[in-house]
Amino acid sequence: MSKQLVYRGYTINSIPVQLSGKNEWKPEIEISSEREGIVTSQPYTDDTTYSTEEAADTHGIQLGQDIIEEKAPELSLNYDGKAPFNIKTPFNERM
Repeated sequence: MSKQLVYRGYTINSIPVQLSGKNEWKPEIEISSEREGIVTSQPYTDDTTYSTEEAADTHGIQLGQDIIEEKAPELSLNYDGKAPFNIKTPFNERM
């Protein structure tokens, strides 16, 4: 199950990932935008897990909206978790 939402000019793609060997799902999203014909995108994830794919999907979409609105807590900028997301940097300057 994957969801896509256009929100405030950005596209949020939610692609939940099932944790290996577990009945748990982790939300992973990609936020993209197009400006002057150039598409840029950025992946995000957090450490919250859910018992269903649908719940992780729903959380992923909300997470994307919170990032765009600069309301998100510190998150992992990449799937490897090495570059922290800084909420003080406006989202449109990160793209």
